[in-house]
Amino acid sequence: DPRVEAVALAVDLVEEYDGDDSYPNAVLAAASATDKPTVVLANLGSAIDGAVAWRIRSGGVPVLEGTRSGLAALGHLLDFGSGPTGRTPAGPVDRDRRDRWRDRLAGPPLLADEAMGLLAAYGVPVVPSRSVSSAAEAVAAADRLGYPVVVKTDEPAIAHKSEVGGVVLGLGDAAGVAAAYADLAERLGPRVQVAATAPDGVELALGLVRDPHLGPLVVVGAGGVLVEVLADRVVRLPPLDAERAATAVGELRVSALLDGVRGGAAADRSAVASAVVAFSVLATELGDRLTAVDVNPLRCGPDGCWALDVLVER
Repeated sequence: DPRVEAVALAVDLVEEYDGDDSYPNAVLAAASATDKPTVVLANLGSAIDGAVAWRIRSGGVPVLEGTRSGLAALGHLLDFGSGPTGRTPAGPVDRDRRDRWRDRLAGPPLLADEAMGLLAAYGVPVVPSRSVSSAAEAVAAADRLGYPVVVKTDEPAIAHKSEVGGVVLGLGDAAGVAAAYADLAERLGPRVQVAATAPDGVELALGLVRDPHLGPLVVVGAGGVLVEVLADRVVRLPPLDAERAATAVGELRVSALLDGVRGGAAADRSAVASAVVAFSVLATELGDRLTAVDVNPLRCGPDGCWALDVLVER
């Protein structure tokens, strides 16, 4: 499978008193059939059968003693980029950008437009937005952004805005914006985000999660209200180049929707891949400072793609 970069048989190589040697036979047979790195990942390092480990190592298969150190070793191997399946080399680091956002992430929680600014700083397209705390500010923001606009709660304790009635779409005038602000402020709190309305399109999701052993991972999946229903997602180790990003998107079941359905226009797949690449750079530079980032939805259409909402966990 070209999507697999390394193979690890996770098994405790304790002494088998019944003479069963199926595990070493299996891993040595697998290693002989592929050029990809193949290892044994043994959790109980202190209980490994030395003779069996020697046989496996003599066959050219490393026996990694301990899950934590073993996964770290595999991570270093993939970072090194051994062989044709190696990871995309990391590009040059924009140190000013990285340090600026590291400093900001060490401070108070990001407002919604700051979180969108984080994405934009790394090249992920976003819809213009403003965080406000009064009806007058909301109307002024809408006037600057241009109607119709979207008004949604920006209260940090509310992660899933639509589930609490925290999103109002298609507001076409100042009176509608003021009324929407008043309702959200009364029910959910005074912090509100006003955003431009993005064109229609297919909704994907981008995510960053930090694994304690492998570090930051990039998740691409079905977006919008389908993100949890379909469970349609792929996971990659960053950084990604355009080819690997496009491949990841293409593995999604919803990927076919990007080519247009029932006469609909096809989405710009190159723009989608570029957004995934940009997000992977963010994960590479700031992944050690972030617990999770959830971009949902990423609206994808014929003229490009735009992040409509983002949740940042430090």
